[in-house]
Parts: sequence; C-alpha cells; structure tokens
Amino acid sequence: MNRLPYATALISVTVAVALWLIATWLEGDTPWLLATPEPGPGIAHTQVRPDSPVQVGPDVTDCEQAEDTLRVQVDAAQHCSKDDDCTLFDYGYPIQCLTSVAKTDITVLRLEYRNYQQSCAFRVYYDCPTGGMERQAVCRNNLCAVALMSNEFLEEKTLDYLGLTPR
Repeated sequence: MNRLPYATALISVTVAVALWLIATWLEGDTPWLLATPEPGPGIAHTQVRPDSPVQVGPDVTDCEQAEDTLRVQVDAAQHCSKDDDCTLFDYGYPIQCLTSVAKTDITVLRLEYRNYQQSCAFRVYYDCPTGGMERQAVCRNNLCAVALMSNEFLEEKTLDYLGLTPR
C-alpha cells in the first residue's frame, strides 16, 4: 500500500482545520449584525433585536372565547344523581383528561366542541393516557367523575374460560 507523503497529509489537515474555522465563524450572527456600541455590561443594558410582533387579532380572541365557553359548559354539565346519568367526554384540550358529564347535556357539549374546533385554527391535540385501565363514568357527590378500572380481572376470567391459564 502506498502511504501519503507527510507533506500531503499535513496540507490536508491544515485545509480541514481552516475550513472548520471558517464554518464556525459563518455559523454565528456576528458577520451579519450591525456594529452597535454596547451601552454597558449586563443584560439590562443590552438591546434586544426586534422580533416579529405577537399577533392578537380577532381569530385569537375568538378561539380563547370558544375555549372559555366550552370549559364553562363542561363544568356546568357535570351534575348527576346516579352513575347511569353520566357519560365520558374525553375530547382532550381544552377539557381536562378523564372528563365525565351528564348524558342529557352531551349533544349541547358536542355542538359547543364543534364551535371550538371551527374557532381555533391551531388546536392542541393529545390523547389522555390511561394505561391498561378501563374508564367508566360514575356519579360521586352529585358530580360526574371518571373511575379507572383494571382489566386484569376480566382478562383472567377470559383466559380461564378459554382454558388458556398462564403458567
């Protein structure tokens, strides 16, 4: 095998280091920023570069109003007298995870959620994690709530019924 001569290797390393230095210099903002004198040390005296302004237009306020209206209606719809009065209403943001409401109010809430979706162009989507638990709507102290029930008992019964008892 032919080895590169010492001079060629030295030139290659020198060029690589020079290119690296140029690339690091170009990565920073300093070549493109205007030279302005610093008024003094410290964060309080440094000038902040102008950023794009925060846009608070009618779209944003409509979205916030729709969120607030939906939250208020969900809170008002959590009345009950027995477990059968409640149903799950897990739509995610802006409603809390694991929400239960009165069955009689579910249609109004779904329409209000549709209004929220139409009012908010940029919505947050997330799933409410429950692991291996089953969610059930229950009535506690005359308020609809969500109880998490384990599926292990049902899984064991099913496996026993099928004759597939784990060992």
